[in-house]
Amino acid sequence: MSGSTVARVLVALCIGSAVNCMPKDAHRNRRQAQQHHVSSVDALYGCIENGNFYGVNDQWERPFLGSTLICTCHGVAGIKCKSKPEEERCYDKINQQYYAVGDTYERPKDGMIWDCTCIGSGRGKISCTIANRCHEGGASYKIGDTWRRPHETGGYMLECVCLGNGKGEWTCKPVAERCYDNSAGTSYVVGETWEKPYQGWMVVDCTCLGEGSGRITCTSRNRCNDQDTLSSYRIGDTWTKTDARGHLLQCLCTGNGRGEWKCERHASLHTTGLGTGSRVITNIQPAVYQPATVPEIAQEGPCRTDTGLSYFIGQRWIKNQGAKQMICTCLGNGVSCDQWGERCSVYSVLMCTGPQTFIVRNVLQMSIFRENEKQGVSCLADDGLPHRLCQLASCG
Repeated sequence: MSGSTVARVLVALCIGSAVNCMPKDAHRNRRQAQQHHVSSVDALYGCIENGNFYGVNDQWERPFLGSTLICTCHGVAGIKCKSKPEEERCYDKINQQYYAVGDTYERPKDGMIWDCTCIGSGRGKISCTIANRCHEGGASYKIGDTWRRPHETGGYMLECVCLGNGKGEWTCKPVAERCYDNSAGTSYVVGETWEKPYQGWMVVDCTCLGEGSGRITCTSRNRCNDQDTLSSYRIGDTWTKTDARGHLLQCLCTGNGRGEWKCERHASLHTTGLGTGSRVITNIQPAVYQPATVPEIAQEGPCRTDTGLSYFIGQRWIKNQGAKQMICTCLGNGVSCDQWGERCSVYSVLMCTGPQTFIVRNVLQMSIFRENEKQGVSCLADDGLPHRLCQLASCG
């Protein structure tokens, strides 16, 4: 084959493949000179399109009729192009936004924050989870985040950290801080309670709240501070005192969320009738007393009564349940009530054994009866021993 014939064959090959080809040595020289604009006569192992040079297996994009083609240089085999596949996206109907495959984003739903990922899978699949978040108090936290919140029942602050554990778990512990009572020169950890004297004779119950500032709250709602006796009593405590007329009063600290107590006055009415001796009837006259005002920081306790009063852990109060009286204690996770003591529906007559002695039977439980000393009457208990103050037998 003559030289002119070979030249014509090479030209035909280059034109048919839409590629300009060049000898190998010429191509190497062009690459070394970094010249991508080459002529068709020296482009043997590369491709030229729109003045740009591409090596074998190089790819580039070519716009075509409003779409995009991906073209590949195959050397002497020419340039081959195919339609560029559309990049799959996910459409979130809640956010009303598109996301590329692999994108992660946050999605608010049902009052929580979900972590979502565009999976695609040929159908725009989206995967969302809350396993790696903690939701508490209307807020959302990522694993490792910390926050503070008040204890549900103890009235002090907790520091919480989000663990996740695939279940949105978190753990809390009391804030590591102390409260300082300057008047007593003592310090307390968060959640600790103590008694504090007030105005010399009154007592209030204090709790260390902390809250980042060593805050202390004190209340007298769990105490009865009786100014007449200058003494402080807890819920359920009883004590005696005399009123302005010298009558003996039996008092019981009920609290009722206001530090209240009630006292009952026993007045003995002597009547005469047929037979010997005298007949004594006990007349009960109750009165309710409220304490002297003690300033306190208003706090809501975890235990709430039917009347709307709230109590802190450990506080006690008395409530009526039918004909019975119950003494209740706030436990934090609930309320525990026990029967306080039965009352006699009828106060028994005191049976006389002589003109100046009698036996006390079946009168009001938890009460103390005292005879008028001026009458010179001594009192016998059920065991027959003489007492000036007779502790009455319980109701039977």
